[in-house]
Amino acid sequence: MTLRENDPESVGGYRIESRIGTGGMGVVYLGRSASGRAVAVKVVHTRYADNPEFRARFRQEIAAARRVSGAFTAPVVDADPEAERPWMATAFVPGRTLAERVDESGPLDWPALRRLGTELAEALREIHRAEVVHRDLKPSNVLLLESEGDDGAVRVIDFGISRAADSDVRTQTGMVMGSPPFMAPEQFSRPHEVGSAVDVFSLGAVLVYAATGHSPFEAENAYLAAYNTVHGEPRLGELPEQLRPLVSRCLAKEPADRPTSSEVLERLAGLPEELSDGRPAEEVSRGPEIRTTDVVTSPLGHEGPVRRKRRGRKLWAAVAVLALLGGAGAAAVAVVGDEPASTVDAFDALAPRTTPSGTAPAGWRPWHNALGSGGKDQPRGVGASCTPDALGVFCASEQVALMRLNPATGNVEWTKSMSRKQVSSFSMREPVVRDGVVFVYSADRSQGVDAYDGKTGERLWRLKGPLGQFEALGGVLLVRLDELGPSDTARYAAYEPRTGKELWRRELTSTSSSPFYEGPGDTLYADLRGGEGGIARLDVRTGRTLGSVDAPKGDLWLATVHDGTAYYARWEDDSGVSAAFFVQDLSSGKTRRIDFPWSVEPEAPPLVQGDTMYIFDYGNETLLAFDVKKGKPLWSSSRDLRVFSEPAYHAGRLYVTMPDTSIVALDPRTGKEIGRTNPSFDTTGRSFEELSPSSVPPLLVGDVLYGVSGSGIFSVADVT
Repeated sequence: MTLRENDPESVGGYRIESRIGTGGMGVVYLGRSASGRAVAVKVVHTRYADNPEFRARFRQEIAAARRVSGAFTAPVVDADPEAERPWMATAFVPGRTLAERVDESGPLDWPALRRLGTELAEALREIHRAEVVHRDLKPSNVLLLESEGDDGAVRVIDFGISRAADSDVRTQTGMVMGSPPFMAPEQFSRPHEVGSAVDVFSLGAVLVYAATGHSPFEAENAYLAAYNTVHGEPRLGELPEQLRPLVSRCLAKEPADRPTSSEVLERLAGLPEELSDGRPAEEVSRGPEIRTTDVVTSPLGHEGPVRRKRRGRKLWAAVAVLALLGGAGAAAVAVVGDEPASTVDAFDALAPRTTPSGTAPAGWRPWHNALGSGGKDQPRGVGASCTPDALGVFCASEQVALMRLNPATGNVEWTKSMSRKQVSSFSMREPVVRDGVVFVYSADRSQGVDAYDGKTGERLWRLKGPLGQFEALGGVLLVRLDELGPSDTARYAAYEPRTGKELWRRELTSTSSSPFYEGPGDTLYADLRGGEGGIARLDVRTGRTLGSVDAPKGDLWLATVHDGTAYYARWEDDSGVSAAFFVQDLSSGKTRRIDFPWSVEPEAPPLVQGDTMYIFDYGNETLLAFDVKKGKPLWSSSRDLRVFSEPAYHAGRLYVTMPDTSIVALDPRTGKEIGRTNPSFDTTGRSFEELSPSSVPPLLVGDVLYGVSGSGIFSVADVT
């Protein structure tokens, strides 16, 4: 790969000649020492250089690589983890990765497969003797030398997420480190407890890939592969019979049931160099001929005519150039490849796209407003909290109580001044819009509630503060009359939105600061755990209790209630991450449990649509889709999306706002990108960390999308 304009001419005294590869964490260059020795120089991206945790991981990678330098690894030549941009140089190893070899030439024949296994097992033995666990052994991290006399000799590379036995650096809470589908089950469920057995599991998976062209747990995407790894059985039918028992032991679910790397080496060395069952060795290793269409069982358990999956080869070929880049924070890459021919039953009831065409405000054109260039009283972009609505975009800040942007032009139509009175504390939140009425914290800074007409800006009524919380649900405004504090008991009241008439008042005990959820008809659900101990159903107009069910036991967060069903997440040791959701029918009280392949860190309450639950996993920067009825994952979004807003569901599509101020539309059945808008703001030169979007999901009104970001507010035409 040719050098780019901003690439360095030298790093640490090594002259840079070309790019070997690039990835999310850094760039690898081909360099030359003063004596002419070829080296691979890994240079960290600028945006990670100031991250103390990343530097700690990079130092760990260097230490691990030095610790295991030997016949089966690329030795470290030089490094400087304290440089302005940390870097490491290793001996340059000419050759192809196993992923490239299989992609270009197909599965290995028996002699090459046996040699690969023995050399990998020997490499792992030496790595483990140095008390290092690699944790990311996969085809793109296995180099096959191509120098004369060494064709096929193995080198293990990329110790970016390895861990020494005495290391104090630990995986970030909620972050999955590694690359499905070559990770061991415990890397998803118990990432802090992994040992050398995870490398043996990966060795077994790599051998299956080398022999067949696919991993033993291959699936449509990385998340399904993780689910299959934890809960499913490996696909070993195409392996040579002589190899199957050993690989099956390597792929045992429990680490204690797997052999050591030394035992694997001994068993492989004892296998014959040639197979003698009457068929050519190559035919035996590749298994039976595969037709382009067969009736097979998909990873989701549906039978039907589907193309045999070849996407595994495409994935690893694409990732091969990143062989030295997966370190320090690398996580799973979503599998890419052919579109599956089968569909998922859970989505059969999804309505087709029904957004009316040509519907937009009169005179509308795409617009954006940075909030700060039109007057001294306007809120500045980052400080404003905004809510898009069909009436317009409503924003509030510490300087402006409320303002309305015209939905057609983005121009400010009216503002409501904020008192300049100094108070000891003042909270901000997005305006709440319901049925043409806008609710915000009061302009007198008393932490009360002001209600405005959304069209005219006329103040309709006010509640003096301080008040704890407010939200519009079930056709009423619910207000916590007491400030938030250590007590779980508080007074709540319901008000008519437009008139401010008080409908009812009750004292409730709940461990939640926002205990109310919309119910069917004229009802509400109230989370009364900590008091009455269950989930109560209330009459929205009177506040009277109509019935209740006992809540599931344990430290559970009631994430959302949808269509008479409650969804709870179980926190792990107060960490904010969860490995299980509980789904409860609020009519019968019956509860089901859904286990995740790995711990997720929900950024927001899940979005439920029909039988599908969409979870924004902040820790792993992905959107996950689950079939609630079957308790199985459906897909995960591409890692390329990285951080984005909470998702919205509109007219048969999912929408998310990206950090660069574009909006992406996703197919809710597959998670695949349908299209995206152009960025509304120029974000050139701004780092990824500076472009974190607002949590407010995009709003679709007719054919127009409204988005909120740290750069400001924007309106664009829907993705076609």
